[in-house]
Amino acid sequence: MTKQQIKKSWLVLSLIMVGTSLLIFQAAEALACEIEVKVHGEPQAVYKVGDEVILKVSVFLSHRNCPEGIEATQFKAEGMEVLGATQWTETSDNHFERLVKVKITSTEDGEASLHAKRTCSKEGGYGFIALKVVSA
Repeated sequence: MTKQQIKKSWLVLSLIMVGTSLLIFQAAEALACEIEVKVHGEPQAVYKVGDEVILKVSVFLSHRNCPEGIEATQFKAEGMEVLGATQWTETSDNHFERLVKVKITSTEDGEASLHAKRTCSKEGGYGFIALKVVSA
């Protein structure tokens, strides 16, 4: 191989590596908010219809200057009814928490879930919890 061919090979290889890196970077979705939903206290392996559960929703606004306030967080319950919730509390810079009390209402599909979603111009965020449910 001549020096000219080696240079062309390195250039082609470099371009392929840069192109691959850009594709990988574009494929990875970077959400602006990290949302976690979990049982507050000791979780049970299985819940029954009629059980009341306290869930803790934690939101971290990773872009720090989100155009949407924390109140813009939307909830969707499936197989459970939201009985009430605390106000959002900022536990540290851009970290918010809220407790949500739910009642299991259905055993459809063997689970009940609570989804938390934020939508904004910076991609928003999403988190959920699915609880296993059995009939009484």
